[in-house]
Amino acid sequence: MMEKKEIRKQYKMLRNKMSEMEVKEKSDRICQNIISSNLFQQAERILAYAPLGNEVDIRPVIEEGWRQQKRIVFPKVFGDTMRYFEISSFSQLKEGTFHVMEPVETNPVDWEEALVFVPGVAFDRQGNRMGYGKGYYDRFFEGKTQVEVAQEIQISQAQVSRLEKVGVAYELQVADQLPTEENDLPVEYLVTEKGVWKRQ
Repeated sequence: MMEKKEIRKQYKMLRNKMSEMEVKEKSDRICQNIISSNLFQQAERILAYAPLGNEVDIRPVIEEGWRQQKRIVFPKVFGDTMRYFEISSFSQLKEGTFHVMEPVETNPVDWEEALVFVPGVAFDRQGNRMGYGKGYYDRFFEGKTQVEVAQEIQISQAQVSRLEKVGVAYELQVADQLPTEENDLPVEYLVTEKGVWKRQ
């Protein structure tokens, strides 16, 4: 199996080759799949992301979420960590770390239950995700979704996090199988222009 560095480079290249029209058409289909899903319809709180470059543009999902009065937050990087802040308009985003649009720091949240949209360089059908190599999402989720660990140290079920992680990607970003490491946390769902898959 190829090394992570080479796989990351290969899939970034594939995505970067997409035309502006292809990005828009596939992003629109992905957004339609998200909005029509029970996952989205039942969610009251959403952890979103601001697309960078040719990442899937989920802004139509965010707009529909606000229309349905869902609460929506975006991530902001602080050193090696990432925190989420609630906003109610795209005008509350400004360019930040790595040129990613980040939220104003007025309404910090630390929700234990929400739907989380996770971007990435590549995914597989088993729910494995390959990010950009910085580890922000893995560090954020570490300990938050580990029900087994929580049960081992006898934390009550009420305290166990319920963050439903949804990988968002184009079909061309989906691999047969990605190499994984112990600290790589999988997503529960994967959505592409072809549909929504639950982790196998």
